[in-house]
Amino acid sequence: MNRSTHSHALLGLALWLLAAWNSLAGVGWARLWFYQMAWWGYIIFADGLVKSRTGNSLLWDRQKAFAFMAFASTSFWFFFELVNLAALNNWHYEGVARITWLRWLGAHVAFATVLPGVLVTYELLTSWGVLGQVRARPLAAGTGWYPWFYATGGLMLLLPLLWPGLFFPLVWGALVFLLEPLNHRLGAPSLMRDWQAGDLAVFCRLLLAGAICGLLWESQNFLSSARWVYTLPWLNEPKLFAMPLAGYLGFPAFAVECHVAMSALSLLRGGRGWQAGDHRRATRPAPPAWALAVLACAALAFNLGVLYLMDQRVIMSFAD
Repeated sequence: MNRSTHSHALLGLALWLLAAWNSLAGVGWARLWFYQMAWWGYIIFADGLVKSRTGNSLLWDRQKAFAFMAFASTSFWFFFELVNLAALNNWHYEGVARITWLRWLGAHVAFATVLPGVLVTYELLTSWGVLGQVRARPLAAGTGWYPWFYATGGLMLLLPLLWPGLFFPLVWGALVFLLEPLNHRLGAPSLMRDWQAGDLAVFCRLLLAGAICGLLWESQNFLSSARWVYTLPWLNEPKLFAMPLAGYLGFPAFAVECHVAMSALSLLRGGRGWQAGDHRRATRPAPPAWALAVLACAALAFNLGVLYLMDQRVIMSFAD
């Protein structure tokens, strides 16, 4: 472990532990912003461990990919907030900052951790060689599965909107089926391409990363005074922290969704991915800079619009 990498991991661990110590001690500001401090502390810590094992990490060596991922992560999660507002009504927020601009900024800082948290955890498992070889019978090469995936993904997104009380869990896998054919066709990292080669290691590590992140999300939400609260139509008991136990089944699927979504988003960078082997390698022409700027502004406008709606519908109380 070189000195810079050692400090990198220790910095994240110190932030993570400092946030937990102050939150448990009842320090008001720490409890209010615990989630943001704890998640960024964990991400920096895990990324430092990846750097120490592989010599290459997302925050240290792939800053452009990381910045893109963090920005995209906000709109990625606000999409699910919009679905929750439109139909699901599965969660609301309590104890958040009273000042609007501070609350909205805090939401962006929190939601920017979603994709990095899952994918850095996946990288950490990969660096340790967890589930290094998971072989399966290769699928036949071809694209005949595209229409079936599009139809399945469309139904998984439509049914929760129409009958949320019955089908609300399906939203946590819909984007996998909608985006995976796009990734496969345009040369982005593709889980189905892996399966056609008989390799399920990435898929299985993602499932494990999702389970780990689910426990972290819920434990860190539990220690925060600004938190989300679940109101599921069914399966509300028993609970681990504040999350219904059955709800943890959704986190592995959500991690797969994060990976597939990030692979699709990489097409906006000319196919440059976020991993060590592909973050500089363009596989197709990138959109012009002006188009990306317009898209970034549209994404930010989308985020702010959803935040406005959240203030009207799912923000139930403010910090004292």
